Amino acid sequence: MRRSIRLILFMLCTFGLVYSSGFFPRAALGKEKISDEILAMGTAKVVQENMAAAKSEALSNAMGKAMEEYLILRLGEAGVINNFERVVREIVPSLHEGIENFHILAENTGGDVYQVLVKVKVNEKVIDEKLRFSGIALEKASQSKILFMISEFKEGGTQYWWKGPDFFSVLNQAEVLLYNVFQERGFMPINHTFGIAEGSLSPAMRKGELDNTGALEWGKMLSADFVITGKSMIEDDHNITLHLRVFSVKDGLLLAEGSETSHKDMIKESDEESSEVLGRVVRKLADRLIPAMISLGSGTPAGIQHIQITLKGMRNYQEFKNLQRFLKEDLPGVQSVRQSRMSQGLLSVEVDFAGSRRQLLGRLLNQEKLPMKLVIESATDTHIILQVVQ
Repeated sequence: MRRSIRLILFMLCTFGLVYSSGFFPRAALGKEKISDEILAMGTAKVVQENMAAAKSEALSNAMGKAMEEYLILRLGEAGVINNFERVVREIVPSLHEGIENFHILAENTGGDVYQVLVKVKVNEKVIDEKLRFSGIALEKASQSKILFMISEFKEGGTQYWWKGPDFFSVLNQAEVLLYNVFQERGFMPINHTFGIAEGSLSPAMRKGELDNTGALEWGKMLSADFVITGKSMIEDDHNITLHLRVFSVKDGLLLAEGSETSHKDMIKESDEESSEVLGRVVRKLADRLIPAMISLGSGTPAGIQHIQITLKGMRNYQEFKNLQRFLKEDLPGVQSVRQSRMSQGLLSVEVDFAGSRRQLLGRLLNQEKLPMKLVIESATDTHIILQVVQ
C-alpha cells in the first residue's frame, strides 16, 4: 500500500514538473531575454516582370518590419509611447544599421506579387548605442507619483485648486487631460481633492503662479516624486496655450519646461472641440517632458564619472564658452571639461566629475552663477542632454 502511494506521489510530482516546464509560458517562469532574431514577412508588387526589383523591395519591407518589432519589444509599450516622437525622428530612419545579418526562409510568387519570409538577426549593441545617444531611457516610469498644479486663466480671472482653504475643488480641464495621459504612461497621479490644515501652508505654497520653492514644498507635503505646475489660458481669440514646468521633488530640480499654443483655425465654438484641441496640446507636451522624468530614475555610484553633456539651442559660440568656463571654474566636483562635438545649434563636452550623474545635475541646475537657463531633455548614466531656454 505504502509503495503504491509513493508511486502515485512520484508520478504526480513528475507530471507537475513536465507540465510546468513544457506547457506554461516561459515568461511565467521568470523574465525572459528578448530574442535578437525576428521573423517577418515582406510583400511587393512585380512591375513589368522585374522580379529582382520586387524581391529587393519585399526584403526591405520585411527587414523594416522586423527591426520595428524588435524596437517595440526592446522598449516595451510604455517606452515606445513615452519616447515616440524621438523614436520616429531619430531611431527609425537608421534602424537598418542594427541588422547584423538575415536569412530568407521562404519565398512565394503568385501573379504580380512577390512575398518573402526572413529571419533577421539584430545587433543589440548598435541599437542600444543609438538609444543611449538619443537619450531614450530604458527605465520604466512605473509607480512614480505625480502632482498636477495647473491654474486656469479665463476672461473672469485665474482659478486654481490650492486657492481655497479646504482644497475640495475638482480637477480643471487641463488637469483631467494630464491626469489621463500620465496615468496611461505608467505614472500615479495624486488626488488632491481633500482638506489640508490652513496653518500648514507657507506663503510660497499659496501663490497662483508657484515658484520653485512652493512647488517643491507641495511635492514634499503630498509625497510626490514629481510636481507639474503651469497655466492653461483660453484667450479672447479662442487660442489655447498651455505652459508646464516639471520638478523632481527628491532632487529639487526643474527638469523640463515647455509651452504649446493651438492654432486659431483649429478651434470652433463648441466646448467639445476646444477640449479636443487642448487634448492634442497636452499630448504634445507630454511627449516632450516625460523622457526627462523617466531618465532621471537610475543613479550611478560615486567616484570619477565620465559624462557627456550635450547642449541644444545655443545661439552662438560665446554662449558655449561662457558655460564651459562656468563648468571649469564654478561647479564643485568637475575635474576637467573637453569639447567633443559641435554642429548647428548643438555643442557637446565630456566632463570628468567626482560624483554621480544625479549630483552633477543637482549642482549644475541649482547654481546661481549659471550663465543661462537650462532644462533637462534627457539623461542616461553617461549622457545628459540639456536644452537652453532663451
